[in-house]
Amino acid sequence: MKPPLRDTEPDPPSPYDGVPAEEDLWFVPADPFQEEVGPPLPRSDRRDLLRAAEWRRAEASLAADLGRVAQRLGALDERVRRTPVGLRERLGVVEAAEFSWWAGDRVTPDRLSLWIALRLSGPQEDSLALTRAGWAARRLVSGPGPATGISAFLGRGPALDRALDWEAVDAASTGMHPITRAALVFHSWNLIIGDAGTAPIEAAVVAARLAAADGRSGSFLPLASGGSAALRPGGTPEERLARWYAGAEQASLAALRLLDQLEEWRDRAAEEISGLSGRTPSRLLDAFARWPLLSAPVAEAETGSSRAAVQRNIDRLAALGLIREVTGQERFRLWTARLQK
Repeated sequence: MKPPLRDTEPDPPSPYDGVPAEEDLWFVPADPFQEEVGPPLPRSDRRDLLRAAEWRRAEASLAADLGRVAQRLGALDERVRRTPVGLRERLGVVEAAEFSWWAGDRVTPDRLSLWIALRLSGPQEDSLALTRAGWAARRLVSGPGPATGISAFLGRGPALDRALDWEAVDAASTGMHPITRAALVFHSWNLIIGDAGTAPIEAAVVAARLAAADGRSGSFLPLASGGSAALRPGGTPEERLARWYAGAEQASLAALRLLDQLEEWRDRAAEEISGLSGRTPSRLLDAFARWPLLSAPVAEAETGSSRAAVQRNIDRLAALGLIREVTGQERFRLWTARLQK
């Protein structure tokens, strides 16, 4: 005869028993993905990462180069202040197209003109590339500069303020010339913004506007119109700054030369069309001064005239030797002002 079970022995587990509480499982390891709550860590000083001291020494050693490019920028700013808005926009379109080619998007001035004026793009074209180039053209010539608020300037919302320590940039570059400060910001952009995937065209546009912060006309410092040497990375701060000064000076000279050619062309064209009737010829001259390449749809939108009137006056301007057709096609033709070399 078996002895009876003692009351001290535990009953076997039942499938209807509840799951033991988490705190009772002392042998379960802690969650490795759970962050420990504690006091906030102090923020690191990011000014040293910008190597501002090296940039200051480079600026001092290249003072003569800085003086030359600052003089060119001042002359360009004065010219832009006295030119019609259309010519200023043309400089922005040319520079934005050069930025696009440098960044790898390869948007030409004619396609950018169509996109800005009519939002037209071909089936094989990258609409995002056109959007980036159009944004660059607008930001270069209009609106407040990045110094008033980098988030608003880039149009990326207030969340960018948490990632971008813009105050550290201001503190690190105190006392630098705006042109030098722009070079520092451009070459340190990924470090500043904390996003290696940021489109490089943003860095170029921000730097171009920062460099002209002392200007009165809301102009920008050309960086790519005479070649992209200013935007080439690599080297010490002194080597980068030397390329920056030389490239910006060359691009500013190219912009001044373009303004001279457009002013001479406009005076010559106004004299040639003095005998033509109607408002369309003079409005066409404004359109050809504004856009590097002009199509019939854009000319129609710019002048407010009918397609027949636009085409008739374009033929007249071509016959006078004021414009020339550049595609050699019967359809989808483009014209440009015939500037004196």
